[in-house]
Amino acid sequence: MRSESGKGNVIALVVSVLIAVAFIGILTVFIGGTRSGDLLIGETDMAVYPFTLQNIMHLFFFIGLGQLIVRWKSASREYVFLNEMGFLPTGENDSLDSDQAIQEIKTRVEKAAGSTAFLPDLINVTINQYFKTRSVSDTLSVLNTNLELETHRLDLRYSMSKYVVWAIPTFGFIGTVVGIAQALGSLNIDDLTGANKVAAFKVLTSNLGLAFDTTIISLALSAILVFILHVVQKGEEESVNKAGQYVLRNLVNRINPEKNN
Repeated sequence: MRSESGKGNVIALVVSVLIAVAFIGILTVFIGGTRSGDLLIGETDMAVYPFTLQNIMHLFFFIGLGQLIVRWKSASREYVFLNEMGFLPTGENDSLDSDQAIQEIKTRVEKAAGSTAFLPDLINVTINQYFKTRSVSDTLSVLNTNLELETHRLDLRYSMSKYVVWAIPTFGFIGTVVGIAQALGSLNIDDLTGANKVAAFKVLTSNLGLAFDTTIISLALSAILVFILHVVQKGEEESVNKAGQYVLRNLVNRINPEKNN
């Protein structure tokens, strides 16, 4: 059975970080110090800049986006194998009444060994089970078991993306709490009633601005990422379901143990 290579994920991670750094740099140059800049990337005159909560959220967003692109490419490969490789007979009059016909399929599938697609391995394991037991029911059971295992593995492959989707709103909530805490900490009733009340209000609104800015950015980025996550995961889950239907209809249902020899 194929193993999921981490090479694509590592490359996606590195590229995502570089793109995020470039994105933050461009925003810093063009809108740094403006109100839009304060909203999107934080205040550039802060001592901790560029390590603001907004920039951290941008970094996580691009990392999550990179991981989802990897998953989208994986789903695309599955559809290519389903629609273009033609491993199994699909005609109404095609049948698998001999071991030779099944072995020819196995030979074609083995040429695709080492690919990252799920379908070739699914066909190979199903044929191996049939040759071992000569039982269609056992073959069908192995097919269903492998589909369940692949579905579980598929869910695990989205663990990083789901963590990123969770982390971005969390950073926004942290910014909200920090901003409100700073606003309340800087609040001085004597200043509000004295000559410095204008300055006091500026400090108060500045700290509250941090709270609302991080909330807005986190909600926007997470909303985009959650939508893409659902679209990509749905596509990959459908590719697994179609692979199972393809093997069931065009391999398992065409096998006739009484005629095979």
